[in-house]
Amino acid sequence: MSPTGILPTHRAKREKIMKTKTLWIALVVTFASYGLVSAEWSGQQVEENGVPHLKNSEKAVTSVRVELEELWERGGEDDDVLFGRLSQLVQDADGNLYVLDSQLSEIQVFSPSGEFLRTVGREGEGPGEFAAVSDMYLAPNGLLGLLRVFPGRIYQIGTDGAPADFFALPETEGFQLVFVGRATADRILIAGAIQTRENGKQIQTSYIKAFNVDGNELAHFCDQAEETQFGGMKFDEKKFSDFVRRWAVAGDGRVAVAMEFDDYTIDVYNPDGTLDRVIERPEHEPVARTGEQKDRFQKFFSGITRWNPNSTFEVSDTHAAVARLWFRDNGNLWVLPNRGQWAQEDGVFASIDEYDREGRVMRRVDIIVEGDAIEDGVYFLGDRMYRVTDLFSTVMAALGGDDADEAGGEPLRIVAYQLELPELGMK
Repeated sequence: MSPTGILPTHRAKREKIMKTKTLWIALVVTFASYGLVSAEWSGQQVEENGVPHLKNSEKAVTSVRVELEELWERGGEDDDVLFGRLSQLVQDADGNLYVLDSQLSEIQVFSPSGEFLRTVGREGEGPGEFAAVSDMYLAPNGLLGLLRVFPGRIYQIGTDGAPADFFALPETEGFQLVFVGRATADRILIAGAIQTRENGKQIQTSYIKAFNVDGNELAHFCDQAEETQFGGMKFDEKKFSDFVRRWAVAGDGRVAVAMEFDDYTIDVYNPDGTLDRVIERPEHEPVARTGEQKDRFQKFFSGITRWNPNSTFEVSDTHAAVARLWFRDNGNLWVLPNRGQWAQEDGVFASIDEYDREGRVMRRVDIIVEGDAIEDGVYFLGDRMYRVTDLFSTVMAALGGDDADEAGGEPLRIVAYQLELPELGMK
């Protein structure tokens, strides 16, 4: 018997157990500072017309700073991969990345490790070709959908480049426009618009709808009608920059939409199109634009609306309350608010507000990587974040006109990061 009365083998087991307990306590203490433990929500839920409204405090329950691990980088001066103007990135179930280049009218495909695999499509109107597209999704039937705004058309092509028929947009009176497309395991969602004439006036009705792969409508989520005209139009950013680019779809078919420009309010719809709940931040304060920022947005929108002769464009003095939305794989909603992009703390790439499935703000997620969330594009896909460098300047240069100073910068790069966060419970 040993002096302590414990056999050597037992002592070794005990020491191992104690080390494990010590390590576990250390992990709990460490992750507690990152919000791993349950946190108490301080907002208020009220019913308005039978719909829950989650009135969140402006202060998140907790916050976490996440330094992302860089996995790979493609593009730039020293790479044999060249990008023109990137419009969308999507990822398949195997982790392969599909990159839509609207300038080159092609899709470049990369493996999860960043290896270049192939190029899909080319410019044209023939089989396996497309032109003037601005968005992309990966449909349930395995086809890539490529959206052309006007005249509204959705090309379809296989991930291997095999040609396919156009997606069957529903027949309707008037002109159709298609802006944004997303897809889940069983449906395709389109944010588009229909232009019609009513009582001598031209009306543009924007919408978000869900369809099956054959083009049959499954759900209608929201719409908004505005009077428009060709020539002499007085554009207002707060109306022109509408909800069609401020929405996201979850894997279960729920849709979150930021309808208003000034208000930090998000409508969350059930998969059948009924309104489930409303997320609000009543204490939200707008972020003012600097003179330089306002001038840049003036150039940006004036370039977009150049097709409408003798028109004017009024740019907002403040940034939109909500810039982007994403649903995570766990069903939580991520929101990039104006302050998270335009007024974040030094050293922070972007600050994301995270909401649980109930619509309660859980935490602020500060993303720490090199880059600038104003200039760079950001995409959250599965367990990855992708950053596209200098995306804003590339778009500005493409608009032409007096924006030549925006061109001639560094070649675009895609940087892939591993995205891992501790889970957070909510009381």
